[in-house]
Amino acid sequence: MKMLKKLTALVIALTLVMGLSTGALACTSIYVGSDLTEDGQTYFARSEDLANSYNKVFYVSPAGNHQAGEAYAGCYGFEYTFVKDSYAYTAFRDDNLAGECPDCGDLHEHTPYEAGGTNEMGVSMTATVSIYPNEAMVLADPYPETGIEEAEIVTVVLSQADSAKDGLDILMGIYDEYGMAGGSSIVIADQNETWYIENCTGTQYIAMQLPSDMIFVNPNMSLVGLIDLDDEGIIASEDLIATAVDAGAFVGDEAENQIDYRASYSEDYMDPRMPNCLGYLNEAYDYTEETLAYEDFCISNVKDGQIVPLYTNIEADRTFTLQDMFDFYKVDKVARAANLDIHIFQLDAGAPMELGTVEWVAMDDGAYTVYVPYYSALTEDTYGAYKISVGEAEFTAEEPDGSAPYYPTTTWGGEEGFTVLPEDWAESMYWSFDAVSNYLLYVDESQQQAVKDAYADVQADILAGFEDMKALAADAEDMDALALEVTDASAAMAHQAHDAALQAYETISAK
Repeated sequence: MKMLKKLTALVIALTLVMGLSTGALACTSIYVGSDLTEDGQTYFARSEDLANSYNKVFYVSPAGNHQAGEAYAGCYGFEYTFVKDSYAYTAFRDDNLAGECPDCGDLHEHTPYEAGGTNEMGVSMTATVSIYPNEAMVLADPYPETGIEEAEIVTVVLSQADSAKDGLDILMGIYDEYGMAGGSSIVIADQNETWYIENCTGTQYIAMQLPSDMIFVNPNMSLVGLIDLDDEGIIASEDLIATAVDAGAFVGDEAENQIDYRASYSEDYMDPRMPNCLGYLNEAYDYTEETLAYEDFCISNVKDGQIVPLYTNIEADRTFTLQDMFDFYKVDKVARAANLDIHIFQLDAGAPMELGTVEWVAMDDGAYTVYVPYYSALTEDTYGAYKISVGEAEFTAEEPDGSAPYYPTTTWGGEEGFTVLPEDWAESMYWSFDAVSNYLLYVDESQQQAVKDAYADVQADILAGFEDMKALAADAEDMDALALEVTDASAAMAHQAHDAALQAYETISAK
């Protein structure tokens, strides 16, 4: 069995505990509260990273896909019984359309890793940005074999949740009963509230409702700093402090019920993406890995020993726009060929529930991609090229002589050779963007800029198309009829994006 994600995460956890850095799982998330955006809407987003040339599927899981009372068996040992028929929801999913799960290698019927989406009740989430424990907590609170793994979180929560808080309660109930099979940071939201959850270890976690005047970024690091657990906006596992105390890892004030979660539970690690991320938020920042301190970006609710509203010390130098969210994923070290997909959620508290969330989706490298909007609570289907499997990329030691795109590769084991894309790559949205982004690694800056310019023109057309879609939604009286119209409109824009990738490939490969 491959068990690629789980084995990779384990290697990274052990590597970080030993004091070394890695970029193999390099997901990056961002949250921008509505007070800090130009349109007064809340944004949160995540890029999913694992490896270059690894197909993703974006689709709609239909209502009733899971039935009340159905026993769900995940990839790694977690089992769950659905309490109600599942809601419809959008999701990015690993590709098992040919039958074999790429996560665990099994052929049994199950949903492989789903990374993020929105259900028909307007609940959105992204799961997960992996985070890792320190050495003491690895031993004190290990991951149970039957704990929920990141591969199953979106499937279970979006199938069942009526609201963001309901989704949080479902997830924490699972954490309390089964534990967690890996460390993660997760965002669950609806148009009215947003919750952030971290766990570094097997049974202990902390969650908080995010305020509208906060901004943060997360490149695979625990962000939760000094927290007073008596704050009514904080929800934590019962033994959060006691477990750290018993492990000899506790940092905080036990008598005041205050814990520095990151210092107590997480590895002492500064990701090299963090200075770049903060520099994007504010050009005045001139941080390096050596000068950046955790207090510069961590979440806290304590000042001078007293409870205050949640805050970070990050100050953006502008109010954020949707374009700023797109451009965040072009930041050096955040954008890379190993980006699999990017999902940006735009939440409007003043809209009807069905229109309260716009999910902007993109495939592959954030530096070279195009975003497509979906009213995801209403969407009945996605563009066909998101949903097909054309096979896997293959490694070969000899330079290929076929027609499929290929590029030089050095394996994790150090073997040099080539990665060859599937023969029918052009039929797939993911593989089309992947072909272009990998070609662009080996061409000059003028060709790279030409593709960026071409993609920007298409993005402008899609943004204009989205304005038309918003006007259509604003005048709608029948949500069922609107669902069909917005589904078609999003598919048409996705088709534009797909054509842009194919045209870019034709242009650069001809040169």
